[in-house]
Amino acid sequence: MSDKNTFLKEAMANLSNLTRLETNTLVGKYSFNNVEGVKTTIVTESTEDRMCSQINLVTGDITTAMTEKFVNEYRELRDFHLSRESQGHDIVRKNIETLKEILGALDFFEKESAKTAKP
Repeated sequence: MSDKNTFLKEAMANLSNLTRLETNTLVGKYSFNNVEGVKTTIVTESTEDRMCSQINLVTGDITTAMTEKFVNEYRELRDFHLSRESQGHDIVRKNIETLKEILGALDFFEKESAKTAKP
């Protein structure tokens, strides 16, 4: 079983993978990349109508891009996209709280293990 320091070391090593939240809303046909070993992503050229937001979780910068139809015709979808973006923020917040709970549990078990290991 890994100890707290090992867990923290592995979490920090993978932290660079957790710096961007991306929300996409697509209209029409679309496809996903099917490259083995590559995270599931949407093929950029697979749809003409889309709205995409990218949030840098370190700096807080938000970039949103949308096609003209999202500006002029797809108000409901635009609102839906923004609500999904907000849900993404909530998920990140909950994940951070879960991580804190895991670290607290690891700390507790480490201390309890040290107590029982003493003669």
